[in-house]
Amino acid sequence: MSKRRLLGLLLLPCIAAGCTATQGDAGRHFIAHRGVNMRCTLAGENSREAIRLAARAGFDCIETDVRWTSDSVLVAVHDATLARTFTYNDGRPVPEEIAVADLTYAELRDKFRMKASRPESRSRVLSLEEFCTECRDCGLYTFIEPKAVTPEWVYPQLIAIADRVFGRGNYVITSNNEANDHIRQEMGIQDIPLMGILYQSTYGHIASLGNIIMAISATRFGEEEYRANVSRAKSDGFQTESHADEFKHFDRINQADIDYVSTDLLAPDYTGQGKTLYRSKGRNAAKSAAESAAVGKMEFGAVYLDLEWSGSATITLVDQKFALPATATPRRARHQLLVFDNVPAFEVSSPSEDFRIKRISLRIVQL
Repeated sequence: MSKRRLLGLLLLPCIAAGCTATQGDAGRHFIAHRGVNMRCTLAGENSREAIRLAARAGFDCIETDVRWTSDSVLVAVHDATLARTFTYNDGRPVPEEIAVADLTYAELRDKFRMKASRPESRSRVLSLEEFCTECRDCGLYTFIEPKAVTPEWVYPQLIAIADRVFGRGNYVITSNNEANDHIRQEMGIQDIPLMGILYQSTYGHIASLGNIIMAISATRFGEEEYRANVSRAKSDGFQTESHADEFKHFDRINQADIDYVSTDLLAPDYTGQGKTLYRSKGRNAAKSAAESAAVGKMEFGAVYLDLEWSGSATITLVDQKFALPATATPRRARHQLLVFDNVPAFEVSSPSEDFRIKRISLRIVQL
């Protein structure tokens, strides 16, 4: 593990607990949602490969989920059933009705593989302890989500595992307000950071739990309400989190100064990771489009767009198409996507008559 990544890992629990380090000191943090798996194509969700790809891509945080087998082993699995994220060993699909909780840990490991596009990327399920240990070794600050309607016996086992691997308070329990209430109110635990989802509960209730990150949805709130919630959380001294995969939500996050960005598809901020294959500067969109396409298909990489414009137009970046908001005065926006087995395409189309590019920067990185 690099000294830089280790230092970041040690600082993150202090940031989550509200220590004196400022955002300017630490920067914002990107959470690889269930690891870098690109929706079960590049790697399996919550797999060892997805963890390592997250570290390789430049993420400093990761999120996982907790389910339990019939013999009470905690495993890093999101869904209650296997159909979406698993195959049989030979690649056959798994019937909808097969549930994680109906299988022993040995059965889950020996009969099934995590779903991925390439057979060589399909690996066995990880226990929660294996997942956490890999995250620790990769220097990833870990967010752990117990699912709704979690049996009470799961919580002390989950906490014991996380404490053993990371040390008390050096991780976050996240995304399930039912779990947060149980940990604070029933178990009386105050020294583990929690992340509370605002749309699941009231602001006041989440804030009352203490030692929390306020998760504010960029998709479920309108723009004004979103900004008001972020402003309130900031003024009250809370760290904030939002999820984004598309431009319109990421643009909202960029305007709001969010601390933790959770994502399935975005690339983390560029900090020197990987090998830069192409970088453009200036305002010639056609030239940038042609040169980015010339890079060709990439197995695994990232593309970063930083654009300042007036007017309106439609942008294609890799496999996403989005509209730039119409503006009479120059406005800046960014988008950044992971690339798997695809061409890092960039294109400007349907420009308005008054569309002008003041500045454009495009970076393509092989990871």
